[in-house]
Amino acid sequence: MEKLHTEYKIAQLIWRELIDDLTPEEIQVLENWKSSSADNQELYEIIKAGEKRKQRDAFVESLNKKAAWDKVFQEIQPKKKTIRLKEWSLRIAAVLFIGVLLGGLYHISTKDLEMGQDLAEIQIEPGSSKAVLKLHNGKTLQLENEENDSILEKDGTLISNSKGKLAYASGKESEKVLYNQVKVPVGGEYQLTLADGTKVWLNSDSEIKYPVQFNKDKRKVWIAGEVYFDVAHNKEKPFVVDVRDVEIEVLGTEFNVEAYSDQKFISTSLVEGSVKLRKNAESVIIKPDQKAVIGDDERQFAIQNVDAKSIALWKDGIFYFKEASLGTIMEKLERWYDIKVFFSNQSVINKRFSVEVKRYEDINKILDILSKTKKVNFEIKSNIITVTN
Repeated sequence: MEKLHTEYKIAQLIWRELIDDLTPEEIQVLENWKSSSADNQELYEIIKAGEKRKQRDAFVESLNKKAAWDKVFQEIQPKKKTIRLKEWSLRIAAVLFIGVLLGGLYHISTKDLEMGQDLAEIQIEPGSSKAVLKLHNGKTLQLENEENDSILEKDGTLISNSKGKLAYASGKESEKVLYNQVKVPVGGEYQLTLADGTKVWLNSDSEIKYPVQFNKDKRKVWIAGEVYFDVAHNKEKPFVVDVRDVEIEVLGTEFNVEAYSDQKFISTSLVEGSVKLRKNAESVIIKPDQKAVIGDDERQFAIQNVDAKSIALWKDGIFYFKEASLGTIMEKLERWYDIKVFFSNQSVINKRFSVEVKRYEDINKILDILSKTKKVNFEIKSNIITVTN
């Protein structure tokens, strides 16, 4: 029973953490619990991670809360002595967490309604230029928009960082290649100029691994998330982007790649030039204003005609959605504003909207536009947005 009490208390701490309502002592209790076992850390990440939102919301909507609590009480009835404590606690832990979190979220929403909270009163800050640079030796550096400094790599390459842009000076080709990595967190973005002059824009929750100086044979980088490329032309040395099981080969062109870890597809939209995409034995060449999409479990690329420049407007500081599902829109807002989104009714996820606003606007601007359609409403507490219809 003491174990059960502990799990219940931790569940309460997690939902209170969502609304920034923890004391320093409670934060330490939660940290101690997470670090005490891999199972605890995994359960915490599943509950908190934005990329699990669709699965979490689908489960919450289908959950019969009375049945869930009945299951808890069934679990805590006396069992045979041969049952192992770990198995018992793990079976009820997820149910307990969901139950308490549901209660907490209900409390958040009803409290907001009682206060008559208006969207304009909520201050959720937009993203900003920030990233983490990991050097070849494992050293990491925090990159911020205000910084203005330079780094000298082991091979002599000068790296400058200024106003949200990281740039590598061109140097001699090297047989021994050093690799750096830039990771942009949720609520961030950053620009990068590689040693060959290729320009790279990284959207929120994205990363790129690349050589400090390219070798004589090829130019190859590895990415995840959403990244826009303006590749420096070099017909003698093709530029290759490796993203999961797909390779994108170009000579000199501009294109956008979207491949977040919680998405089961890779999408490449071409603005100008041409690119060749390969996955295993399958390959395809796309032209400007075409998008190639392939699922993780698929063998063939699907080609669509699109307005590629509109798809890439995020790099110019603009949210542009044309007949996009509300689920897609809220995914983008989650990453940029570092918020958590819950749907009270899954039917609203597929409702479609067209909207264009500046990314650095207050989030209320886009929420007001969406809510004025009378198709959807939003309830906000701290950095949690509950979507209702």
